[in-house]
Amino acid sequence: MAKKIFEVRINETVFAERISADSWKTPQQLTSRQVSGKIYFTDQRIVFLASGLIGADSVSWEIEMRDIQSVKTCMTPPCFPFGILITMKDGGKYKLGIMKRSKYIDWISQHIS
Repeated sequence: MAKKIFEVRINETVFAERISADSWKTPQQLTSRQVSGKIYFTDQRIVFLASGLIGADSVSWEIEMRDIQSVKTCMTPPCFPFGILITMKDGGKYKLGIMKRSKYIDWISQHIS
């Protein structure tokens, strides 16, 4: 099976692409664990593609902007101020570690309001 790649949808505008990030938590994970990869922000969705050769597809994810309830800063383990906590309308939570997080939080906030 081929590794997932990011493809822009028709009428989709990309804000940032191939940004190094760590996914620390998703609704599917029972415990927090660091998964490194690249993140893509568009006006329609946020896509995280995990790095690595084996099992990357199982920890990659994509969420629609319309399904996001809120976004705020948080800490990433052990206690670094790089975290973004995304809460979905269904109660699911995604935690990302990303440098220069404020511009991404501002951008997400503008697109979910």
